[in-house]
Amino acid sequence: DREQHPFTLRPVLPWHRWRCRPDSALVARCLMEILASLILSCLVSLSQSVPAEEQAARSFFGLKSAPGKPQAVARFANLSLAEFEDLALSGPFVIEDGGKGQPYAGWTCERFREEYPNGIVMMSYGAKRELKSMGSDWASKLHPLANAEPEGPQFGSWYWGIKAAENPDEARTLFEGKESPLPRVQTLMRLPSWMRSSRANREEAFGSPEFWFSAPRAGAALHMDPHCESTLSLQLSGTRRWRLGWAPTVPNGTIYGESVYSDGAIYGKDYRPPLEAVVSEGEALFIPSAFLHETVNIGDGCAASLTFQFKDPVPARYFRSSLGSLRRTRDFNECWRLLKEVAGLGQKSRGKSVSLSNLDLDGDGRLSAAEVQEEPLRRAGHAFHDMNRDGFVTEAEFQAGFSEWITVDTDAKRRKLKTVVPMSFAYLSEKLEL
Repeated sequence: DREQHPFTLRPVLPWHRWRCRPDSALVARCLMEILASLILSCLVSLSQSVPAEEQAARSFFGLKSAPGKPQAVARFANLSLAEFEDLALSGPFVIEDGGKGQPYAGWTCERFREEYPNGIVMMSYGAKRELKSMGSDWASKLHPLANAEPEGPQFGSWYWGIKAAENPDEARTLFEGKESPLPRVQTLMRLPSWMRSSRANREEAFGSPEFWFSAPRAGAALHMDPHCESTLSLQLSGTRRWRLGWAPTVPNGTIYGESVYSDGAIYGKDYRPPLEAVVSEGEALFIPSAFLHETVNIGDGCAASLTFQFKDPVPARYFRSSLGSLRRTRDFNECWRLLKEVAGLGQKSRGKSVSLSNLDLDGDGRLSAAEVQEEPLRRAGHAFHDMNRDGFVTEAEFQAGFSEWITVDTDAKRRKLKTVVPMSFAYLSEKLEL
């Protein structure tokens, strides 16, 4: 079924029909047939190798491991604001002292039960939805995942989405009584010293706290979140292993429909996350938006973590490296407008015409990082276009990057583009069988 899996091709070469005998009058014709078949064989082999876009992604993320074998993400400590923002433009990484100065660091599942007895936790990713009072014995209750993979979580995690406490429709599923725990949670939260303390970041971070509680071998099924903001996960207690991956290459002529990357939907389809991270108590993990991720508690006791989103910086280098796939992945459709804004350096483009001159304050014909320092979207756009990372964007670089966006966007809007749900992702890491 070509619509289900565009890369499933099994051409059969006519090796059994070669009958060239020295005394044959058609030996020349026979040799030509052999040569043609050999050329076809080479072309087929090349076409069935890991897609070029996927090879480029592996290079961008510095993968040295063989396809199908995850590589550990980089680890850092003592980051400055500038260092964090540069790293956060690309891909995931561990901050070894990420919990420093965080009041919740060291809190266990039991501590949460004691401190927030009126809270309500929900079983997430399990076979059935269940709500439990935070003060009850919920941590030991296991809910198997229906389609678990051996390397991933076997049970669902308990989730406290206290961020939604101000929504009357959701409040009754988050806490009991009239006193909301959210104000206290926000009082105990801190923006890390290496994160820009802008109004946008503060509002997003303090407006999006989530707590996750995982029994041994429990966690979150592999999925991609639809939001445009990047995520920071603080490991408060215990140890979890993350499996991670960029947006997979989307075959030409197709667009991946919605829910391709919903919770656990990718399981059983030969997808092998290319990256992994082990995050222990006191550490944090940065995850860019549009990244597949999965967690599993690899410790002996209940693991607790705090997760929140932030707006700045935008992972613009990652966006540029996977531009075509992101624009043709409907699970990311909420952020297609953000892609356009980043590609346009935050300018309102009329049609397909934009220029660098409007932002070039010193008139030297190029845009420096200093000239866009105060505008988050323009800083993101600068990183998107500064391919050689020399700190400047020339008019040529800008036009090349914006033209790439226009080409990708135009292609994604073609009427003949087929919306598909892939049945297998083996094409990302393996040669197909002949």
